[in-house]
Amino acid sequence: MLHADEILRSAPLDWLLSRESFVRYRTLRDVLNLPETHDEVQAARRRVPSHAAIQTLLSRRNRNGYWGTRKDLHTWWPKKDTTFWLLGVLADFGLRKADRGLAKACEYVISTQHAEGGFGWSPPPTPAECFTGILTEALAKLGYADDPRLARAYDWLLSRQRSDGGFWCKRTAQPGGPRQAEPSCAFASLCVLAALVQHPVHRRSASTERAVAFLLSCWERRDEVKYAGHDSQIGKGWEKLKYPFTDYRVLKYLDAVSRTPFARSDRRALEILDMMVSKRDREGRFTPESIHRAYSDFDVGQKRFPSSWLTSLVYGVVRRWASADRPAGSAGPIAREG
Repeated sequence: MLHADEILRSAPLDWLLSRESFVRYRTLRDVLNLPETHDEVQAARRRVPSHAAIQTLLSRRNRNGYWGTRKDLHTWWPKKDTTFWLLGVLADFGLRKADRGLAKACEYVISTQHAEGGFGWSPPPTPAECFTGILTEALAKLGYADDPRLARAYDWLLSRQRSDGGFWCKRTAQPGGPRQAEPSCAFASLCVLAALVQHPVHRRSASTERAVAFLLSCWERRDEVKYAGHDSQIGKGWEKLKYPFTDYRVLKYLDAVSRTPFARSDRRALEILDMMVSKRDREGRFTPESIHRAYSDFDVGQKRFPSSWLTSLVYGVVRRWASADRPAGSAGPIAREG
């Protein structure tokens, strides 16, 4: 197995730091391991909303401040460019709720929260683990992690954790139900874990450790067990590099588990990391292997050339292994933006 420091030495830093503002932002923060408060990180983040492709996304909001129709928030598949997914994408790029009126879209989403704390599809309105995990993750990244309303979403998610450590939206799969002994839905479990790791307390909790253990067991038993739910199998395109994170795929999987202290020394996680890193080209760059055409304005929307955004995300995952015992900001000098 390759050591994380060895992998990082192949990162094309000059290329990444000279690219779009959002690529530079994530490279400074996640690959070079600089704190969010660093002047260079903040400068890059401030430029993100002015990027032409970002402005195009923001311009597509309706007069109520969100994307698509009210129905679109509850029929989240297969559309990839409505409020349900775009909030998380913009958060990944570096936007926050105070940027360019995004709070209006966030508050709209929160207004659909169910009384018990979850978010869900309709009709009729039914909260679901995958749905709640995806929206909770996006809202937390946008600046709502400490909001009492999001705390209710986290409480609801944790109340739904199953005996195997995973999650599944079927009522019949809850404790006492006829399907309680069946394996959880791997996709839903990944969605919930991705939300948990965005909260500083939940990230290190016993519940998160159990969720990580379940997802790692999915890798170990990938040829033995058929997991429930949508898109939950490893082996049917799971290994393909893709962004946005709308599917059960390797990069989203490692992005989530690498944010916890529970997977960094696990043999199974390192096996997956090796498999993903083996996809780099001679210059250390990564090319999308599956795409959403809705994001053709970005370099992750094509499969012909290396993507600076995808490359930055992969090395950001690697950095979490390399930085497990290092202080933030210990990555060395910063290349200037070209």
